[in-house]
Amino acid sequence: MKKRSIACLLAGVLAISLTACGQAKTDAQLEAEGWVKDPAANGWVLNPAENGWIEADKVDSVTTPTVADAITGASDKVDEALQLPQEEIRALALDYLRGWPLKTDEAGNTVYSYREMYQIATSHNNEPGLSSVEFVLDPTTMKLYASSEKGTEKCEHIKQNPQVVMYWYHQIPEEEYVAYANDYFNSYGVQIKGTAKIMDPASEEAKYAANLYIETLYGAESWNSRPEEQKAGIIEKLLQVNDWIEIDPEEYIVNSLQWTYNKEGSSRPQYYDPESPYFGKSVRQVYYVTD
Repeated sequence: MKKRSIACLLAGVLAISLTACGQAKTDAQLEAEGWVKDPAANGWVLNPAENGWIEADKVDSVTTPTVADAITGASDKVDEALQLPQEEIRALALDYLRGWPLKTDEAGNTVYSYREMYQIATSHNNEPGLSSVEFVLDPTTMKLYASSEKGTEKCEHIKQNPQVVMYWYHQIPEEEYVAYANDYFNSYGVQIKGTAKIMDPASEEAKYAANLYIETLYGAESWNSRPEEQKAGIIEKLLQVNDWIEIDPEEYIVNSLQWTYNKEGSSRPQYYDPESPYFGKSVRQVYYVTD
């Protein structure tokens, strides 16, 4: 009501001023001066791009920024001068999301599971949903995969609206907590923005995702010691029983106050340590996923 009242008042003021001048301006003149038509007020009002009085769907002849545009622009603003190199941000995200040691490769290097518990936010018809789901990350593509019972809210949401946001965060174990020492400075997490889909169970990508996922479920030694036919049968059955979710990420946003670890013997986070490579850098680092 307040928006409409202001708009109507301004429309009336404009009408009075034009009448007082004795000559009405043309529509083209009004538009050139920054006025737009507001159907709700049945008249002309100042351009909402200047003051945000009118919803975009009520404005005639002019395209204006919406509230969503303004919020997105503010939250996604990144000062590149305060960012680390892209590959370093990617390495930080993978370090945080590596899960537990899964196996050892031929060179003797530890291969991690990249299986972690995430919060995933979905929505449909302005109804938000939030779920806790274990996803497995493929470090080569940065895509994530999960298995879910059919018909769950998140799966139904994804079918209607593929836009999702995920979050993983580090919690300090009770036995490691030290008041005023590591409660705030040791908090860190990773936010992921992207699109989700329910995979076709007959597709090769679904079989690949299921194999990656199940290996972390059974354990690498147990899973890889099984005959290929048996593994294929287990994968086929699980692909039919459950829905399989693929997350195609656009951004990995590393939110960290401590970064990875403090220097040995240092009582201050690396962000505040002049000798640290992270000194003076933003605590919000954005990795843009590209094909």
